[in-house]
Formats: sequence, structure tokens, C-alpha cells
Amino acid sequence: MSGPKVVRIVTREELVEICAGHLARVDAALESWIRIGKRNDCIDDEAIAEACKRRDNLAGLIVANRFMDLQKQAPVEEAFLRRDLEQRLDGIAAQHAATRSRERREREAASAILAALGKAGASIDPQLEAGLKRGDAQATSRALMMLGGKVETSIDALLASKLRGGEAIPTLADWKRGRLELIDSAIERIEMRIVQIGQIGDVPHEHDWRARLVEATNAPTDLRNLILDSLEVETGRALTAARHRAEALRELEAILAEADAAGFDTAIWRTDFDTIKVEVLEARSSATSAAIEAHRLTGAANARRNALLEALGGLGYEVTEGMATAWASEGRLVLRSAARPDYGVEVSGAERIQMRPVAFDAGAVGPDPARDIDAETIWCGDVTRLQQNLARHGDALKIEKALPVGAVPLKRVATAGTAQNPGIKAPVRQERTLR
Repeated sequence: MSGPKVVRIVTREELVEICAGHLARVDAALESWIRIGKRNDCIDDEAIAEACKRRDNLAGLIVANRFMDLQKQAPVEEAFLRRDLEQRLDGIAAQHAATRSRERREREAASAILAALGKAGASIDPQLEAGLKRGDAQATSRALMMLGGKVETSIDALLASKLRGGEAIPTLADWKRGRLELIDSAIERIEMRIVQIGQIGDVPHEHDWRARLVEATNAPTDLRNLILDSLEVETGRALTAARHRAEALRELEAILAEADAAGFDTAIWRTDFDTIKVEVLEARSSATSAAIEAHRLTGAANARRNALLEALGGLGYEVTEGMATAWASEGRLVLRSAARPDYGVEVSGAERIQMRPVAFDAGAVGPDPARDIDAETIWCGDVTRLQQNLARHGDALKIEKALPVGAVPLKRVATAGTAQNPGIKAPVRQERTLR
């Protein structure tokens, strides 16, 4: 099968650049994971050391030329870091929300007990009174011991006066067991949302939200439900918007890390992160991603051309300086075989390259067509050696389409009769390395 062929060449340089981009995204995710985790006190040194070890193992895959393994594993690690951080932050938010709820409940219980003591006409020590006003747990316990069962009716009446809408009136025993659970579960959700928003950024309405939570706690049922419904909507929207912005910013940071690895100057894209709208962040991500893709396509095409010309030069085809540029400009290139000046090879294309043996006609006079079959057969051996030469540099040539010897007439290329200078060395490829 040594007629015209369509081949796909993948160079080591192209693979290294792709993998460098993947590793840069992992680095960006790792930096964010550490920074946000430390700020919220939910990541310890042991977890950081383990994550850094996994990152170094990924980098080692490039050195070991295990490019496909890295391309599979790096996105998994990036996604894991993001998901793990979210779970850690949710855990911290739940703890903070629970602490605030407990403190509020203790203050509420202390306030109710203080009121009950007053109604009962009990003598209250100033220190005890101050402790109850602060919601101190020890003061609450002391006050409960003072109350005992003597003023159960007074406390029940006090609690009943705070309930509306046919709610059951608890006994003192019920109150002792369940008073801390009276706050609606909606308050718990709202508390957690406020904390989660704060983990992401500023919470401009936090003071207002918390004041309304206090109001809802002590309000009659209908008013309490109205306040909580409003807070549910407001905090839900605020958390969704904060997460949307945070995700847009994380994605932009990951793409900018890729751009840095590709050699771009990203300073202009890193401005005004704290003030620009989400739509602008997303637009920057799209523009940067498109620029990286265009850069990679151009670089990969140049690397393929240089790799193929270098390999063909090693097989004895006449390769001169500037041929890669001419190929890129004109879309095709013809090279003469130094050992068989009447024959050569034509290469064309960029992502997929067509290669075909050709015969040269000088002044309408060329080699005997009867020799064309032999020329194609020799080209068959050249293709095998071409694959071997490329492989020695870490490159790969995959034949996607091939026609058998003699399937189509050999293409004749008209020349002026002057052979190209075979004495100029093939261009040397410059491979990028990870720093």
C-alpha cells in the first residue's frame, strides 16, 4: 500500500504542550483549594501534602512519556479538588450555622426563663440576671433549678402567649426537652446559606438578614412564616449568584493558567476580578480558550511539518531551510530524492497530511513510466523507515488512508531541470520543556 496516503502525525512537542495545559489547570485548582481551605480552616497540612504528592505524580507522567495517562488523570484530579473543597466548606458552614442556632436558642431560652422568674416574683441575683441576658448556659441551668415545678403554669402561659394559629401548648416538661428545637428548620437553612455566601465573598445584607432572623424567632406564626419565606428567596438567590460567579472565576483562573503554560502574557486578562460582572468573566474565558486553541493548532501544525521534514531529510530527501514556511504558505511541498533525482514525494495539508510519491518531468521529459512501480515500491520502504525515524523522537505517524501500489498513475511534476541543493541540513526542531 504505497500509493498516496493520508497520515496523522502526533509530535511529542504537541503532546507535551497539551499535557502542560492540563497540569497548569490542576495547579490552579490546587492553589485555590489550599488558599480557600486555609482561609476557612478546613484543610490541614497532611491533606495538602497528599494533594501535592498527587500533583507531582501527574508531572512525572510527562517525564515518563505517559501522555495519555496524564490527559485522563489530570481532569479527574481537578474535579476532585473542586468537589472536595465544596464538601469541606459545606461541613464548616453546617457547623457554623449549628453553633449560631444553638447560641440563639440558648439566648431565647434564657430570655423566656428570665421573664418567667419576673412573673413569679422571684428574687434574681444581679450576676444571674446578667448571665441570662447574655444567654449563658450555666445561668440558664441555675435559673431552671430555681424555677423547679412551682411556676410551671406561669412558664406555660408565657410560652402559650407567643404561639398562634392553633399550635399546641407545651408543658414545662415539654419545654425543657424541646425548647431548643422550636426554631423552624427554615432558619437553619437560612443560617447555613449566609455562612456559605460568606465563604465565597462579602455578604452585604448579612446584618439585615440576621436581624430579620431574630425577629422571625420571636414573631407570631403568620409573621414568622412571612419573614422566613422572604429570607428563603433572598438568601437562595444570593447563594446561587455567588456560586455562579465563583465558578466563572475558577474556570477563568484555570484557563489563564493554561494560557500561562502556553506562553501567553495574561496580565491584561487578570484585571478587575473583584468588580467585573459574571458575563465578562465568562467572555474572557471564551476568548482566552479560543486563543489557546488557535495557538495550539498553529504550533501543532508547525511541529508536524518540521518533524516530517526532518525525518524525510534523514531518509535522503532534499530538505532546505525555509521549506516548512513555504509549505505553510502554499499548502503543499515537493521534495526530491537525492538517491533517485527523477523521483520524490509531495506533502500537503496540516492536521492530516497527504503524502504521495511523484515523478519529475524536466521540459516534458521524465523517467520511463515503467519505472514508476519500482519507485512506489521503494517509497513503501521509505514510509516504514519514516515511522521509525519519527518514533525515535517520540513522535507517531498513523496511516489513516492508503492506496496500493499502481492503484493510480504516479503524479508527474514539471520542473525547470535544476535539482534542489541537497547540502543544506534539515531544520532542527525546538521542543518545549516543563519548568
